[in-house]
Amino acid sequence: MASVQCSPSILYNQRHNTLFIKINRPESLNSFNMEMLNTMHYLVKKAKDENLNLVISGKGRALSAGADIVTMAKGEINPEMAFESIYKLAYFASSLPTERVAFMNGITFGGGVGLSWSSSIRVSTPNTLWAMPEVTIGFVPDIGASYHLSRINPPELGLYLSLTGDRLNGVDCYLFGISEYFIEEDVDKVINEMYETGNLKPTLEKYHREPNKNKSKIWPDLKDLIYCFNTYLGIEYIMYRLRELGTEWSLKTLERMKIICPLSLVIAQESFRRGRHITYRESFIMEYNLASQLIHHRAENFRNAVKNKLIAKSKHGVGWVPDKITSIGDTTIRPYFLNKEGRKLELPRL
Repeated sequence: MASVQCSPSILYNQRHNTLFIKINRPESLNSFNMEMLNTMHYLVKKAKDENLNLVISGKGRALSAGADIVTMAKGEINPEMAFESIYKLAYFASSLPTERVAFMNGITFGGGVGLSWSSSIRVSTPNTLWAMPEVTIGFVPDIGASYHLSRINPPELGLYLSLTGDRLNGVDCYLFGISEYFIEEDVDKVINEMYETGNLKPTLEKYHREPNKNKSKIWPDLKDLIYCFNTYLGIEYIMYRLRELGTEWSLKTLERMKIICPLSLVIAQESFRRGRHITYRESFIMEYNLASQLIHHRAENFRNAVKNKLIAKSKHGVGWVPDKITSIGDTTIRPYFLNKEGRKLELPRL
């Protein structure tokens, strides 16, 4: 299938009544820079104006690893403006009345997950590696995460994913409703058939296969996960249950949580709890307030984590502030939700 180049980082062409988009920045796992976001906004508007379906995939090993947070941490781009752009992209894409297919083939992290959530049809594969790992870099899951993760069945899995940043495989994504289809066929072959025939859902139905539950990463420990990540428990008691349970999975999870930013854990849990009771639009507004604070106005943890983990690739701890969950109360996290110093995200009611 020939592609028309819109920018060096986004390829697209149109056939029948569908826009086929390929994210084309494989050297950075298709992470989004501002040029890419601007192009994607143009394509979503084109899809709206011309009533077009969307099919989105990524070149190389990823759909997308999310926003280019290294450039944000270095101060090369304004993080509030970048996050406003990616939030609005996902929000407006989700409002399109046409079919929107996202192939989560390979790494689908952070903003890549947010982009897939804006699709009406998500496809996982044996190569899928799905995660919202923001708490590991002093941030929290966003781009609708509080809305979507709190509605996963079971909700304890959503809380677990919020607080650990753990990765799911393609089978997990299908079993727990994150994807609607699971295909083992070569993704480019499937997309080419869609391109030639104009049939989106029929092609996915043709290649869909019920995955083997035994290949799930989560399923073997699901009962223990539900016990430990009861959504009414505080962080400290979740960690107590993990320690008390004493299984290989629970102790590994406990060690994982011990090195995560304590402030991110507390804010992520509160965001998850609020997400159960708000609309999709309201989740974006709340999460933008958190992003404005955690990545711009009170960004010490985020900047240190990105510098330590992603730039220097150090194996030493980050040095979180505060460094203990017991030091964090409601008065500590309230300013992050209020975001008095930051920009406000304005979204129309759709």
